[in-house]
Amino acid sequence: MPSSDNKDELPSVDFSVNLDAFEKVRATAQALSALGMPEAAREYEMEFLRAKEASKLFIRNIAADEVDLAQKIESQKVGHSKSGYVPTGTLQGSITPLFSDDKLEVSVVPLATAQQAEQARKNIKQGVKNTRKSTKGSDDGSAYYYGVAVEFGKGHNPKEPFMKPSGETISAKADSKFEDTMRKALE
Repeated sequence: MPSSDNKDELPSVDFSVNLDAFEKVRATAQALSALGMPEAAREYEMEFLRAKEASKLFIRNIAADEVDLAQKIESQKVGHSKSGYVPTGTLQGSITPLFSDDKLEVSVVPLATAQQAEQARKNIKQGVKNTRKSTKGSDDGSAYYYGVAVEFGKGHNPKEPFMKPSGETISAKADSKFEDTMRKALE
């Protein structure tokens, strides 16, 4: 079992909302306000706040969709090959959304470590029920995140991607979902 930290290699699916286009609208609203239409700036601020809150909700929902689909694909595909990998639910339960401070970006990653999977296998052998829980992994730099080996194939492990196909499916739907979200927010 490898022991070096490979967190920088984790497969991730990333989504973000860029609100930079609102800067042009802000400039126009400020210009109109300076020309004697103070309601333009107030209206802009209200619209911007609605758009920002809708964007945060969109990111939260798209992250949940990504987690759900990645978990479904992982449970259906991973461990059913000749690799000898015995699914414990650890990898599936570790697929976690990591949000930016402003909640306008998210990276969905599998945070299961080899140590956690080994413990889950021991629990199964002892008849102890495993609990699927999200994990942050190890902060000491020694964790081996085995989702890397599953997704990309490493050593004797064949590629069994679950993040890439889920990300492609969710991304294909994200643009139209975002347009609908914004349309409803700004009505």
